Amino acid sequence: MIVTLALGIGATSAIFSIVNAVLLHPLPYPNADRLVVIWEKLTRNPQAPPVFDSYTDFQAWKARSHSFEQLAPATWATGGQILTGAGPARDVLAMPVGIDFFHLLGARPALGRFFHTDDLQRTCTVVLKNQFWISAFGGQKDVVGRHISLSEKPCTVIGVAAPGFTFYPEAISMWMLITPASQIARDPVNANVGTFGLLKPGVSVARAQQELAAIYTDEHRHDLKGRARSPVVFPLGEQFAYLTGPNLRLTVILLFAAVTFVLLIACVNIANLLLSRSLVRQKELAVRAALGSGRLRMIRQLLTEGLLLSFAGSLGGILLAFWAVHYFRVLSPIEMPPGNPVAVNVYVIAFTACLAIVTALIFGLAPAWKASKVDLIDILKANGRTASAGPAARMFGKVLVAAEITLSLALLVGAGLLIESVDRLASVPLGFRTARVSTVSVELPAWSYAKPQMRASFFRNVLAQTSALPGVESAAFASSLPLNNGRWRQSILTVEGRPEPNPATTAPDIAQSSVTPDYFRVMGVRLSKGRSLENRDQAQTEPVAVVNEVLARKYFPHENPIGRHIKVGQAHNAEPWLTIVGVVSNEKDRDFFHEMAWEDIPLVFRPMAQDPSERASLVLLTRRDDIAIAAAVQKEIAAIDSTVPVGQVERLDQRVSKLLAYPRFRASLLGAFAALALLLATIGLYGVLSHLTAQRTQEFGVRMALGAQKKQVLSLVIRQGLLLTGVGILAGVLLALSLTRLLSGLLYDLKPTDPWTLAGFSFLLLLTSFAATYLPARRAAKIDPIVALRYE
Repeated sequence: MIVTLALGIGATSAIFSIVNAVLLHPLPYPNADRLVVIWEKLTRNPQAPPVFDSYTDFQAWKARSHSFEQLAPATWATGGQILTGAGPARDVLAMPVGIDFFHLLGARPALGRFFHTDDLQRTCTVVLKNQFWISAFGGQKDVVGRHISLSEKPCTVIGVAAPGFTFYPEAISMWMLITPASQIARDPVNANVGTFGLLKPGVSVARAQQELAAIYTDEHRHDLKGRARSPVVFPLGEQFAYLTGPNLRLTVILLFAAVTFVLLIACVNIANLLLSRSLVRQKELAVRAALGSGRLRMIRQLLTEGLLLSFAGSLGGILLAFWAVHYFRVLSPIEMPPGNPVAVNVYVIAFTACLAIVTALIFGLAPAWKASKVDLIDILKANGRTASAGPAARMFGKVLVAAEITLSLALLVGAGLLIESVDRLASVPLGFRTARVSTVSVELPAWSYAKPQMRASFFRNVLAQTSALPGVESAAFASSLPLNNGRWRQSILTVEGRPEPNPATTAPDIAQSSVTPDYFRVMGVRLSKGRSLENRDQAQTEPVAVVNEVLARKYFPHENPIGRHIKVGQAHNAEPWLTIVGVVSNEKDRDFFHEMAWEDIPLVFRPMAQDPSERASLVLLTRRDDIAIAAAVQKEIAAIDSTVPVGQVERLDQRVSKLLAYPRFRASLLGAFAALALLLATIGLYGVLSHLTAQRTQEFGVRMALGAQKKQVLSLVIRQGLLLTGVGILAGVLLALSLTRLLSGLLYDLKPTDPWTLAGFSFLLLLTSFAATYLPARRAAKIDPIVALRYE
């Protein structure tokens, strides 16, 4: 019993530690309950993910709003910078923020200071993240006042944040002040920022949003944006969880509900066991009653025994929770929101103590109440025989077993749906090769590679050197790759000879990527029509493009796109008209905000020689997975130009695995809970049938003495067990149908009411129930009638 309780309470406490970090514990900032973030929503598509504000909108809200103590802008959309002056050149996330950013969050520096008004007159000032200060500057205390260079812009380090201070995203290396001279302030209409605010005491989120919406409408009364968008205010903690994983909150709630089911099943098992043991103790309790113990006193004694049992299980559960949380933090199977680490803290321990009391009441009250109802005369006349359970007690035990089966089936069906969805999602053909493909990102400094031909020359040199490395089969460059959120639908498409699309009414649906000729061969992308990009496609030759099949189907559904002229953007922009020379198969991509889906993005591929970008990824097809190859590639790039930041080498199959981390974590944990629930339900059914069979020993003896065959007795007990299972399965199907609808957003290519899943797990429960009933039935069939008639 203690082991069963320890498993149930330990699993519940471990999951609660995640619930506490994600949903319950406030962010580690003063006045965390008043911290909010303001995004903008598309009015024509309210279900679409929120987008950044413009810096102009932030300025209007700051000047006219009365709902906030402070407002500050911050953005990670434009924070990529090349850091020099602190060791090798590296690509860092220097997050532009407003002057009130740290004051709004109530932060204190570990060294130096935070921003103040004098810094607005400086070229660039930064505050370092504590972890970055240690890794990049060795924790040197004289870093304050030191000069560094961010993308050739001189910056002064004015402070270091405290060790516990963090913000989204975790990849931040430093915070950079937005000054009147910065690009954001110089082009405020097109600058994308998030607006973070501290509400005044007593001001609700709804009231603040109403005020901001009025200001927004007034500011944009003369343009289309005021009708196309509207501001939305969210609590900051809620948005941190959403940005980490759009389904993280639902995942945590789902897992906590599942582990609660497991704990309930464990409690039902123990209640059945205590109910059986109370019958053995009836003579002891009768003697106590005869000596003057009242009913309430006996109930109190039995509940105290149950409470001791529960606290013993809780101690084991706490140890199990510590181990599980440590394992979770070491492996980091999923990304968690910043600020609240998963830990077995005082809140989790208090929750576990409450569990001990609640579980003791759940599994102890009914057996204690039943055991306290003693008939002194009948029991004391029993002459040493064990009392048998009455019809009510037997029915209560059966109801408990049926409840276990019901809960188990609901868990099994939910886990089965999630596991099947992950399997289907992972088995979708992606349209490109993942095995033996590695990538490494590079960013060319704009001051060193200002001209397109300089960038193109660098890419050619790198390809020449890396392709000759031992173990490298072929190599290519691409300005964006699938699965890394780099292929945004940023543009509209204009087709020559057709009406020009209106950007005010046409949503961007086109992404583009510049690639070198071998890209399609390295990635294993199939050519459908025309030709691929070739070495002859140079800056001085005709501008050409290769499109993918989804673009061809959308824009040229009934004609051959080869030879047609297209332009990315509007017809009057500076981009050249491109001649389509080929069509390739689609590469599946992922939308961050839609976890359980693949999408085909219309893509325009341009030759790298004609449109060389500053950021690109080197894609390598290797003959084997070898760490030495990765190190050699980084060394070759550094030898060509040491001022170019080189990222870490990442295998493409590992990137796919990261994208599936949340679904796999959710499915594997729910599957483990469902398997545990099935085991507990099987044990519970076996225990109840064994007890009931033992109590019917005399009945079976009489039946066999009157001519009943062993097969008939065997069939009788098995039917009893399967009848209990059938009732539980029927109730479980109804429960599963009502609960699995909540999983619809977590499924891929599968309905919550999938009949095969329901039928399969119902059959599995029948099989396990048959196994659980067979042993008691076999013992009953082997009863010797003479011995049974003399039983007790």
